[in-house]
Amino acid sequence: MNRDRSGGAAVAGSRRILVGSLGKRRTAAFLALSVALAAACPMGDDPKAKSDGDPKIALTDVASRSAPRGDAAASIAPESPCARAVRIIRECQTRFAEVKDYTCTFYKRERIGDKLTDMNVMSMKMRNQPQSVYFKFHQPNKGREAIYVEGKNDGYVLAHDVGFTKFLAGTMRLDPNGARAMENCRHPVTKAGIGNLIQTVVDRWGSELSELESVVLFDPKMRLGSSPCLLIEAIHPEKKPQFMFHKVRLFIDEALGLPIRYEAYDWPNKTGETPELLEEYAYEGVKLNVGLGEADFDAANKLYSFGRF
Repeated sequence: MNRDRSGGAAVAGSRRILVGSLGKRRTAAFLALSVALAAACPMGDDPKAKSDGDPKIALTDVASRSAPRGDAAASIAPESPCARAVRIIRECQTRFAEVKDYTCTFYKRERIGDKLTDMNVMSMKMRNQPQSVYFKFHQPNKGREAIYVEGKNDGYVLAHDVGFTKFLAGTMRLDPNGARAMENCRHPVTKAGIGNLIQTVVDRWGSELSELESVVLFDPKMRLGSSPCLLIEAIHPEKKPQFMFHKVRLFIDEALGLPIRYEAYDWPNKTGETPELLEEYAYEGVKLNVGLGEADFDAANKLYSFGRF
């Protein structure tokens, strides 16, 4: 894939990038509650991101769109790649301010220590005011559920495991920043969701991106599943204390005008080595403003499987 650093249309290429395996795995974590946060790196660039299983989400190039020509193009004021990236993510933030709630399938992989976890897949319900999130795991630990509502349940996450553990413990109250809830997680559940992802990218790009120390690439011809996306790739070639990641890739859904995938990579240990994927989050089948209510974030909901307290 060829990219235009100034933001022009890229030359179409044929390739397929796998997003990751949905293979079964039981994590050692008793309850891994996860969060979608931060920067985006290309899973396809990380050989460890591929698996033998069928991909749930794949990226493919789509036909390039025509660029403005003649007087229309000449009338567009010059904009640096860094400024363009910051403007676009702030526009996403403005759009998201109109979102009250949403549902989706959430995918998460994170590097904990030196190990990249298997893909976590879960149904997700999210309400922005008050911040409320419901997860139901499909893999691993199918059937596990968790609920967090800001200002309720004394600030705890309500969660239950599956199998014999659920029978013994029932519904548990977990500190969202405690060791059990944070096991095998890089971020607490209080930082979950598209809104937190956008805010993090706004903060980091606003403070980190500069023409002298950053490389910013744009590709308007990407697909995430069936959704055309704009890919923004922000790279810091040189590792410095003020930079969080070596490379971030953010996929913005063309129809929603919101990010639906984010990946972040560490700097390679040696020149020429492939950067390691640190965290990856994707939101599939996003439906906005569906009218979620109190029952959607209530452990007593009969459609849920929370047990005794």
